[in-house]
Amino acid sequence: MAGRTLLQFFHWYYPDGGKLWSEVGEKAESLAKMGITDVWLPPAYKGAAGGYSVGYDTYDLFDLGEFDQKGTVATKYGDRAALEHAGRTLKENGIRVIHDVVLNHKMGADEKEKVRVRRVNPEDRTEIDDEDFQALAYTKFTFPGRNGKYSKFIWDLKCFSGVDHIEEPTEDGIFRLVNEYGDGEWNEEVDQENGNFDYLMGADVEFRNRAVYEELKYWGRWLAEQVQVDGFRLDAAKHIPAWFFRDWVGHMRDTVDPDLFVVAEYWHPDIEALKSYLDLVDKQLMLFDVALHHRFHDASKQGGDFDMRTIFEGSLLSAVPDHAVTLVDNHDTQPLQSLEAPVEPWFKPLAYAIILLREEGVPCVFYPDLFGT
Repeated sequence: MAGRTLLQFFHWYYPDGGKLWSEVGEKAESLAKMGITDVWLPPAYKGAAGGYSVGYDTYDLFDLGEFDQKGTVATKYGDRAALEHAGRTLKENGIRVIHDVVLNHKMGADEKEKVRVRRVNPEDRTEIDDEDFQALAYTKFTFPGRNGKYSKFIWDLKCFSGVDHIEEPTEDGIFRLVNEYGDGEWNEEVDQENGNFDYLMGADVEFRNRAVYEELKYWGRWLAEQVQVDGFRLDAAKHIPAWFFRDWVGHMRDTVDPDLFVVAEYWHPDIEALKSYLDLVDKQLMLFDVALHHRFHDASKQGGDFDMRTIFEGSLLSAVPDHAVTLVDNHDTQPLQSLEAPVEPWFKPLAYAIILLREEGVPCVFYPDLFGT
């Protein structure tokens, strides 16, 4: 991975209007000249919020800004033709294309279904009520705007393990869907926060359903046939069973490209948790160095009271450097986001000097720190 420099070419507050794919193409040549080797693009498929979706509310993985769904044809970042052009232009300038993959959940279902659910304690998800009851849930995805093109797969209640909203009775919370998978329990090989962190949001994908598992492998192969794909950033890895990504990444390397660059967002500051996850996925991928990001945040807040000799303590870069992607900030650490921990502006040049000039690790530059917001 030596000599690689990754650029996250988006942020949470990038303006609407379908201009990002065009901007990628316009800047490709200058990015190559400044030493960027890989560009991490935002989720390219249709989200539940349509043209306003940042992309993490996955609706239709097969709609790359091509179909009239959720009130728009284009995504927030542009239409499929602009995405294809951006990928080609990056490739022509010697830059690899890294796609953001959000497989943990789906949102914006097309229909409600009658389901049986069991209430779950949000503070301890291993506490699941013994009694189940009937309700309505948004679990059926038929994608009428796409009408079966590329894939005829229909997602229904058997494809999900849990939801956070039901009707008749109307209630918000966490509800375990009663189906044939997992004997009513959540997936294993996920983070242990709240007892079991399988469930995150929306309709939680049930990876133990073999049909779902095969559809997601098919989608990965399909994406690589449609647009330029040189790697993946895997979203919400804490909430997806490690065995799934162990198999999925291996399958992508076997069928798409053996040299795919893959980095997972396992957002955990504990180095032991990250090392354990790397073991579970057979060290097939890299991880973001969350601990180092938090050290940068702390140093920027403490100023002269911070001992810079300790900046690498507890970091992935110091423990497993071959699997570390280093960063200063990203879309989730921006103000008002769930993982908010921004690095103060005065310290950012120092933090970037640390990651960009260090031989170990793959540094990741953040769009606002290069181009502003």
